[in-house]
Amino acid sequence: MKRMPSALKQKLRQYDKALNKANSLHSEIVRELEKYNVPYDNLTANSYRWNEEPRTEALAFINNNEGNIEDNIDEIEDVFLYFVNKETE
Repeated sequence: MKRMPSALKQKLRQYDKALNKANSLHSEIVRELEKYNVPYDNLTANSYRWNEEPRTEALAFINNNEGNIEDNIDEIEDVFLYFVNKETE
């Protein structure tokens, strides 16, 4: 074989395009979270472990294509609402 199959090359191009789209969406999500003062680290379980604020790994699960999307969104929503409502107290 002198060349990689063109079908594989095409799949790699499609994969690159999908990753670029995912990266763009991730940036948009981070900006939205910042707009509401919701710490990204609390949604990826990277926040300080002994802090009393809620945290979840759900966004990390989405980033890694793990778990059920609706379950992950529910967990993110719980943490999101804590921070959003914390600002109004």
